[in-house]
Amino acid sequence: MFDRIARRYDLVNTVLSAGTDGGWRRRAAKATVLKPGGSALDVACGSGKLTILLSRIAGPNGRVVGLDFSTKMLEVARHEFPTIEFREGDALNLPFDDATFDATTIAFGLRNLADPVRGLSEMLRVVKPGGRAVVLEFVRPPKGPVGSAYRVYLKTLLPAVGGALSGAPSAYRYLSDTVDSYRSANELRALAEVAGWKAIRHVGLAMGTVAILSGGAVDS
Repeated sequence: MFDRIARRYDLVNTVLSAGTDGGWRRRAAKATVLKPGGSALDVACGSGKLTILLSRIAGPNGRVVGLDFSTKMLEVARHEFPTIEFREGDALNLPFDDATFDATTIAFGLRNLADPVRGLSEMLRVVKPGGRAVVLEFVRPPKGPVGSAYRVYLKTLLPAVGGALSGAPSAYRYLSDTVDSYRSANELRALAEVAGWKAIRHVGLAMGTVAILSGGAVDS
């Protein structure tokens, strides 16, 4: 499915979020507390939009890797950002040693993992002591007028516009269904706790429909 929508993925995201998705990624990159010369792994990197932000922070002396399971998404990423290292791999079995990176991230990919707790555990495993793991993800719409309006958007506008722009209506029906059925911010935090994350911080964005979750291996 992601191979089918790879070429139009960024365009659709920008249109559907009215251009705000870039700001969300910048907030997530900042939450890593990555320093110049540092190292980071962007899991489920897709077309590399968050990966490039991390690379700019790390600078020429740092190391940033993007990892994804979609061959076509990686083709787009490598074409757009040829200086960045991109690898095909499984988020549930990261091909890196323990404590390899100063930071790990995943943006809008956790809900697609068959075992999100394992994915979160793997992100933590490859982070160095004192490093941070960061999740940027949609969360279940809150109750009330905002949540009601957002559900209408998910069920009507998102699949219609996404399907028209991408040429893959079924993909955006899937995405709208997974967003609306996903966990609340508190449930997302509970998954991270089960995965061993400590010092967890949560920031709500977009009127509570998007969350940034960050944590590390030890309390700070």
